[in-house]
Amino acid sequence: MLARLGVKAGLSPGDMSLLRFAPGALLTLPLLWRWGWRNLAGIGWGRGLLLAALAGPGFSLLFMSGFTLAPLAHGAVIAPAAQMLSSMVLATALQQQALTRDSLWGAGFVLLGLLCMGGDSLLHGEGRATLLGDLLFALAGFCWGLFGTLSRQWQVDPLRVTVVVVVMSFLMFTPPFLVLGDLRGLTQVSVGFLVLQIVAQGLGAGLVAMLAYSRAAALLGAGRAAFFGALVPGAASLLAIPVLHEVPSALQVAGIVAVVCGLLIAFGALRFWLERRRA
Repeated sequence: MLARLGVKAGLSPGDMSLLRFAPGALLTLPLLWRWGWRNLAGIGWGRGLLLAALAGPGFSLLFMSGFTLAPLAHGAVIAPAAQMLSSMVLATALQQQALTRDSLWGAGFVLLGLLCMGGDSLLHGEGRATLLGDLLFALAGFCWGLFGTLSRQWQVDPLRVTVVVVVMSFLMFTPPFLVLGDLRGLTQVSVGFLVLQIVAQGLGAGLVAMLAYSRAAALLGAGRAAFFGALVPGAASLLAIPVLHEVPSALQVAGIVAVVCGLLIAFGALRFWLERRRA
């Protein structure tokens, strides 16, 4: 929600990405220095740079750019849905994890939700712009799903991969952005709003959320860890009503409900509830 709020306030996707990377990089740089640069904290330069590109600039620029074209409800549904679907497919292909009946039913509901969002884009969006925003959200979700799958496949330490991703994302993104980007947006918002974005994006989404997801992926696998995205669509879309004054359409509501139900079914929540009812 705060990402969409930042874009509506005049911050560019580059501005938001800088706020996402800089605070965490400054805090975690001493750890990376302690663990060593020669092999990039034991992860290796090749793997470290790929993981950083996926979860850093790749995800952030795609996700933030999507909010310049499509409403919050689309990003809150499509990105977690694409993350879950890509994680399931990649985990099956790379880690030979069997697809369960719950996972297949859940994936079906997620696809139904995506179709609802696509229909809303055609009916109420501003032409192809909204569909392009939806595509950017889907690509962002794929980047995050691939990051989780590779982290699990390579068995990297959650704290170390978080530090590497945060620091290397800052080093890869900041120099070209300072040379080619426009920093005027950062000077046109209030100091209080800027501090809010630094805390939310730089410390919350850029550091704490990445560490939590990396830890969940290591324990549960990327496919199951992605199911926790079920908490995102409903909460973000409800908060968008009073904060952003974006009231979801009927198709958006249907898409939100379908995706949340699909993620909960895939996680086994519905089966657990039915078993408890029978007991």
